[in-house]
Amino acid sequence: MDVTRQVFTVDLLERYAAKGHGVITCMAPGNDVIVLGTSKGWIIRHDFGLGDSYDIDLSLGRTGDQSISRVFVDPGGSHCIATVVGNGGAETFYTHAKWSKPRVLSKLKGLVVNAVAWNRQLITEGSTKEIILGTDNGQLREMAVDEKDKKEKYIKFLFELTELPESFMDLQMETTSIFNGGIRYYVMAVTPKRLYSFTGIGSLETVFASYLDGAVHFMELPGENPSSELHFFIKQRRAINFAWLSGAGIYYGGLNFGASHSSQDGDENFVENKALLGYSKLSEGAEAVKPSSLAISEFHFLLLIGNKVKVNRISEQIVEELHFDLTSESASKGILGLASDASAGLFYAYDQNSIFQVSVNDEGRDMWKVYLDMKEYAAALANCRNALQRDEVYLAQENLCKLNLRSLPRTSLDRHLSMRRSAIYCRLRRLL
Repeated sequence: MDVTRQVFTVDLLERYAAKGHGVITCMAPGNDVIVLGTSKGWIIRHDFGLGDSYDIDLSLGRTGDQSISRVFVDPGGSHCIATVVGNGGAETFYTHAKWSKPRVLSKLKGLVVNAVAWNRQLITEGSTKEIILGTDNGQLREMAVDEKDKKEKYIKFLFELTELPESFMDLQMETTSIFNGGIRYYVMAVTPKRLYSFTGIGSLETVFASYLDGAVHFMELPGENPSSELHFFIKQRRAINFAWLSGAGIYYGGLNFGASHSSQDGDENFVENKALLGYSKLSEGAEAVKPSSLAISEFHFLLLIGNKVKVNRISEQIVEELHFDLTSESASKGILGLASDASAGLFYAYDQNSIFQVSVNDEGRDMWKVYLDMKEYAAALANCRNALQRDEVYLAQENLCKLNLRSLPRTSLDRHLSMRRSAIYCRLRRLL
C-alpha cells in the first residue's frame, strides 16, 4: 500500500471566477459545468468540458441590491435554476444551456427556493421531467420544463410542513420502475432539525397526497443546523449511500430501493445500516465544531471546518486534511462551501473569488485493510485486489475463530468439534 500518496488533492481551477460581477455567493456543478451565483445578481456558467463561459444578468429591471441566494444545476449540466433575493423580495429563474435569456418562474415569486431534487433516471437534455423544489416557507412544489417550449410546463403544490413549520434546506429524489410499468418515488428532505422521507407509487402528486392527512415519517436529532445539508453518493447513476449534516452529527447510511420492509423511526423503508458520527470525533480533543458544509464519496466524508477540509473515513477516523490557496481579499470569509459533480466524479470548494477542484485518487485502494481492522471480513474480502490481501483476511478470520474456540467451555467445545466432524463426514459421503 502506498501510504505517501494522498487520496484527495486540491488544485486551483479558476481565479476571479465571478468575472467582475460581485463576489461568489453560491455554486452548483454538473457534468463538467459549474454555475456560480454572485452578489450582484449574475450567474456565470463555466463549461470546462468545452472550455468556454458566459454570464447572465438576473437583476435586470430590479432596483436596489440583488444577490443570488442559491443556484442549482442538473447532473447533465443543461438545466439551471437560480433564486435572486433583493429589496423587492425573491424571484426564481430557469435557464437552459442553449438559452441566452432566462425565464422567470412567476408562480414562485416571493418564495426562496433552497433545494431542488432532480429526477436523475428520467431527465434529458431537452426536458427536466418532474423535479421537486423545496422552499424557505416549508413547501414542496413540483415543476417540469421542456427546453423547446421556452417556459415551464407547470408548477404545482405538493406538500407543506404544518406540525413544525421550517425551511426545507436540501432535497434528494430517486425513482425505480416497477413490474406494471409504473414508477416508485423515493424522496428525502432535510430541515434544520429533521430528516423527512416519502415514498409511493404513481405520480408525485399522488405520492404526496397520501401524506397530507396521514402520518409523515421523519427522523429528529438533538439540536439544529441552519446549514443542514443532504447528500446522496451516486454510483452508476444510482444512489447507494446518503449523509445528512444535522445538528447532532453526520447521520448516514445505505440506500436500498428494493426493500419491502417498513421502518418506524422516520426513514420509511429504504434506509439501512444507519449510524451517527458525532462532531466531537472531528475535533481532536478540542471543543466540538460543526462543519459548515459536507460532501460524500464512496468511502469518505469531506467536511468543511474553517478554511480546511477534513477527510473522514468510514472508520470514523480523520485521514487527510486539505488546504486552499486563498487570496488576501478572500481570506476573511474563507471557503464558503463544498459541492460534488457525480457525473464527472469530482468535488469542488469555492470562496468569494475562486473555484478549487478536489480530485479523488483511487480512494478504495486500502479499504480492505480498513474493513479488516474493523473486523468486517466480508467487506474486507470484497475490497481485496490480490491474493496476498485475501490471504491476510483469511488468516485474521482463522485467528479470530481459534480465539473464540479457546474461550468456549469444555462441553461447548466438544459439542462444536463433534458438529464439525459430522459436517465433514456428510460432505465426504456426498463426494463418494
